Amino acid sequence: MEETVFFNFNGIIVSNSRFIVRSQTYAMQSVTSVKPGIVKPSRGVAMVFMLIGVLLLIAELLELFDKGVLLVAGVVAILIGLIAWYLEKPRYSVILNTSAGEHHALISDKKQDIEHVLQALNQAIVSRG
Repeated sequence: MEETVFFNFNGIIVSNSRFIVRSQTYAMQSVTSVKPGIVKPSRGVAMVFMLIGVLLLIAELLELFDKGVLLVAGVVAILIGLIAWYLEKPRYSVILNTSAGEHHALISDKKQDIEHVLQALNQAIVSRG
């Protein structure tokens, strides 16, 4: 059977026989299903900054240091934490189901890119018969 390419862009190739993601190749015959996934953002750094900000504000209220210094530092830390929280966006993935289990084969910030790859993978699975 001749190889038919359904998607080829930026190092990602989907054909009826292979799914190539940069340097990793998956045999389409071993792929039983595909689905989209969401990788939730890690917001640990943002939470640490906000916690430090709150602690600095509490220290200011308890008058542990010079007036005003901790207030400004606390507000700045909280603002940095809020900005970091806002800037962290979820990422999207292609999840392949094989006999070996689930694999996050491709992760992208762009949901539309993942949808195009999933569409091609579904075409490849259907073409297999």
